[in-house]
Amino acid sequence: MAVETMSNMIKDYKRHVNTYRFFKALLSPFFRWLFRIHSQPAPELKSPYIVLANHNADLDAVIIHLSFKDLLYFVTSEHVFRAGFASWLLKIFFAPISRLKGGTDLSTVKEVVRRLKNGMNVCIFAEGNRSFNGLTCPIPLSTGKLVKASGVPLITYKFEGGYFTTPRWAYTMRQGRMRGYAVNVYSAEQLKIMSVDEVNAVIAADLFEDAYARQATEKVRFKGDRLAEGLETALFLCPECERFNTLHSRGNEFFCDCGLRAVYDEYGYLSGAPYSTITEWDVWQNGKLAQIASNLGGEAAFADTGVMLVRVHADHKSEIIDSGAVAMYRDRIVCGNLTFFINDISDMAIYGRANITFTYDDRHYEIISDARFCGRKYLELYSQLKG
Repeated sequence: MAVETMSNMIKDYKRHVNTYRFFKALLSPFFRWLFRIHSQPAPELKSPYIVLANHNADLDAVIIHLSFKDLLYFVTSEHVFRAGFASWLLKIFFAPISRLKGGTDLSTVKEVVRRLKNGMNVCIFAEGNRSFNGLTCPIPLSTGKLVKASGVPLITYKFEGGYFTTPRWAYTMRQGRMRGYAVNVYSAEQLKIMSVDEVNAVIAADLFEDAYARQATEKVRFKGDRLAEGLETALFLCPECERFNTLHSRGNEFFCDCGLRAVYDEYGYLSGAPYSTITEWDVWQNGKLAQIASNLGGEAAFADTGVMLVRVHADHKSEIIDSGAVAMYRDRIVCGNLTFFINDISDMAIYGRANITFTYDDRHYEIISDARFCGRKYLELYSQLKG
């Protein structure tokens, strides 16, 4: 049985490599043109190795291969495996490694280690998320432990310009300039003598990106249509009236029911608002949210209608178990007829623009909506309440 399993693994790996080489030769010129991507060749190492990259554009997993000659297997969000025929094609030809957002999934770690031990290369987007505000997201402390335990070299890889090319909150892509390059290479011997904290420190330093700090000096124009649409999934609190659920977007305009009106330009800046960058606005709203969290009594902090509550099963199956309204209180989230106590939610995350995913009593749930729902405010308040 072990011999048969190894034979199948080798056969699958050959198919993945051939598919990768075919699509890379076919699509590389198109992606270089589409994203205006300037990718530098990565150092050539003997397999296996781990690549850790920051993550801001929709197609980072495709674009990073412009720098690498070798096939990389990617760790990707579990919801990608629930897209029907497209998911089947992805699994057959590229075999990504599933990671359940909003939960602890030890099977992901085991599969990463298994592939590395079999001579395959693995790429992980270290933040486990895409930035809403242009700053690199915090990197889980367990990352350094995984890298050390793997016993293979590490390549850190950085994208610049991805935030303005495909903002996480946006509905449209923009054409400007992206750059991708390997920052550093750490040998297995180097990693062995480093502590976990030291490994985490070099990863965080190598991958940190401040999109607006770079834009302030480079001033790259990112051309596109409907530039502001979707911004209300990132910015959820108005700095003028300090209310939730009052912000809207249309075309290049971002506005509030109270009369605040701003225009998002091709350089990523807002004119007409108290804050000219998404980062500055986000810093303010999270500070305000901290005050709200500390003063919250028995009332709901905010609520939304028209959502669905989904249960996610271990076999990548899902089912709608309730629908209606969702509200968040100091100690609980109420969705439809079900109540989830904050202290018993072990983890929470966002996938896509706004879908909330979380783990409760070892069961995995999602709160989704077809409208321009802002799930992020629930995540940020959850983080504040959990300390």
